[in-house]
Amino acid sequence: MPPLHTNQQSSALAPRIDNLPPALLKELPVGVLVMGVSGEIRMMNQAALNLLGLTESQLLNQEPLDSDWHVIQENGTPFQLKLHTAPVRAKQALLLLSTRQALRNLVLGVYRPTNSDRVWLSVNTEPQLNTDGTVEQVICTLSDITNQKAGEQLSKINECFSSLKSDPDDNINRLTALAGDLLGGAWAVYNRLHEGLLWAWGQSQTPPDFSNVREPEGNICYDVIQQRSDQTFVVQDLPNTPYAESDNWVIPYQLQTYIGQAVKCAGEYIGSVCVAYQNQFIPCEADKKLMGIIASAISVEEERKREAVVWGQNEAKWRSLLQNSSNLITILEGDGTIKYASPAIERILGYKPKELIGKNTFDFVHTDDIPFLEKDFQEVLQNPTTALTIEFRFRHKDGSWRYIESTHSNLLMDAPGVRMVVNSRDITDRKLAEAALIKSEAQLREKATQLEQALYELQQTQTQLVQTEKMSSLGQLVAGVAHEINNPVSFIYGNLPYATEYTQELLHLIRLYQQQYPNATPVIKEALEEIDLDFLSEDLPKLMNSMLVGAERIRQIVLSLRNFSRVDKAAREPFDLHNGIDNTLLLLQHRLKPKAGRPHIQIIKDYSNLPIVECYAGQLNQVFMNILSNAVDALEESMDGETTDSLQLTTNAPIIQIRTEMVDDHKVVIRIADNGPGIPPHVQQNIFDPFFTTKPVGQGTGLGLSISYQIVVEKHGGVLSCQSKPGEGTEFYIELPVQLPHDEAV
Repeated sequence: MPPLHTNQQSSALAPRIDNLPPALLKELPVGVLVMGVSGEIRMMNQAALNLLGLTESQLLNQEPLDSDWHVIQENGTPFQLKLHTAPVRAKQALLLLSTRQALRNLVLGVYRPTNSDRVWLSVNTEPQLNTDGTVEQVICTLSDITNQKAGEQLSKINECFSSLKSDPDDNINRLTALAGDLLGGAWAVYNRLHEGLLWAWGQSQTPPDFSNVREPEGNICYDVIQQRSDQTFVVQDLPNTPYAESDNWVIPYQLQTYIGQAVKCAGEYIGSVCVAYQNQFIPCEADKKLMGIIASAISVEEERKREAVVWGQNEAKWRSLLQNSSNLITILEGDGTIKYASPAIERILGYKPKELIGKNTFDFVHTDDIPFLEKDFQEVLQNPTTALTIEFRFRHKDGSWRYIESTHSNLLMDAPGVRMVVNSRDITDRKLAEAALIKSEAQLREKATQLEQALYELQQTQTQLVQTEKMSSLGQLVAGVAHEINNPVSFIYGNLPYATEYTQELLHLIRLYQQQYPNATPVIKEALEEIDLDFLSEDLPKLMNSMLVGAERIRQIVLSLRNFSRVDKAAREPFDLHNGIDNTLLLLQHRLKPKAGRPHIQIIKDYSNLPIVECYAGQLNQVFMNILSNAVDALEESMDGETTDSLQLTTNAPIIQIRTEMVDDHKVVIRIADNGPGIPPHVQQNIFDPFFTTKPVGQGTGLGLSISYQIVVEKHGGVLSCQSKPGEGTEFYIELPVQLPHDEAV
């Protein structure tokens, strides 16, 4: 933006404006005027010059409310300088120039002769005071709101056009009022040349004594018609024109400006729409375009009136063609009003034609079908060449609903106004057959879904039976092995205390011999040296104790095998969960020990005080075994570098942590977590699916976690879930009720 223009003589009177940074003034998006208390303009910026369409010399030291500027208010009346003639808002604006009050959002229209247009401005003022409190000068800002005003005018046009109905005379009145509203005149009139006279068929805000019929000669509106042009007819300063004597509007009603537009119908100019002003008004090009639009809309209404006559003349021909049609033929107005119905309506819908004529077709349409029917109806109205076929439900006279298939065609070219011919036939039987077919298909789909669910349940049952049989056979084998081992181990374990006692007695006897006969024979000395009696006496008790510990260890393993298999416990029973977990860990002890290149897997137990729970102990042992085995597998693979994406342990030492706790006094929770590599998200969502495994072929069946899920969730009514993030380990969450429901199936 160019720099601010100032009057050198008055620049000292506006120090605060001058003190603004030049860069800020250049970037200001609004016009700025600095006015003295008398209204003269002392300073302005380039934005103000651009908005007003004036040069600096035309604006400097001028008064902004000079009548030559052609400044108007929103209602079209002038915004003048003289207080005794200015409107109220103008008086207030002038008075504010000499007071401390600011003016906000005053809307003014300024005609720009160089562009032949009008710019609408939002004006705000801010007084600047002297040191004694009096007004020194007034800062005035100008914001361009022309686009906003254009949008408001467009909204009014759309609102008016949308409100037009089937009555052309009423529509002409509405359009005439729209012209007066948009152009802000004293009144608006549509004059129609009919039978040699001018008839005011459309009026808006005309005086009470206004005459509706006039002789055409010497009338401005008649001259507009006679010029036979689509150009807007503008006459200004009417009292000083010949129309002051020839037109009986000018002097009595103190008219100053006239704007008119000719209206034609069927190629002939038949009338004119005009806006009259009691003040000087210069229309811009946009005003003239608005007059052209409104004149065109009135032309359409005149065409409708003309076509009504043609329709009346051809109605007999239409009726003769429609009476014998087997289909139902109806003719509708643009709003859906039924103007004609063929005799077939009684056969199809039970009504006599006279019972429906004059009523709206949408009143008989099913409420669910009205929205899409209205949409298609409007589409046909807006596109005269379009014909649409639609289906909807129409209420029969007996109250039932009949399915109707209708083809809608626009009769804009053949009928008065907007009308539509509808060719309909009854398709109720077809729709009922389609509904029956759809119902049958739905039933078949439902049965297919049931079969699919049954197949899934069968597969689940088969999987569970296979695993159960497998575990049962394994349990039988383990129980048999445990039993066979238990007999000799019990014999050994039972005799080891006696063997230890006898050994101690024999050693005691040897020590007595050494005390009583210290001088042994050479043969005995040689024998003592060969067997190293001192070492034997010291090591033999240790050996016996090691044998006792080993036998005890074997007994514990046998007991764990029997407890884990629990072949004799197929029904629910009270069970110590901690004991079941410990037995499982005992069976996995060989996998927890350190191996070549792999440290010992540490087990951290954080047991709470849990009650004895009612459950299927053997099945829960199976769950513990599956989850703990998977944890050991994950840790071993991590330490062997065999995991996908080469993930490593989250800590240096491999750890499995087992925590138990009580929840809500009737649930127990078991958490089994490892610090392995974790499970990727795409694997987590499938880990409980049957036969899903990430292990190589031959190393996993994919049934362990699936069976575990069925045991915990379906068998015990509990919860089994997995929480894991790659690189942060994995935790399995098991939640079990303390007491199983009494109707729980085995």
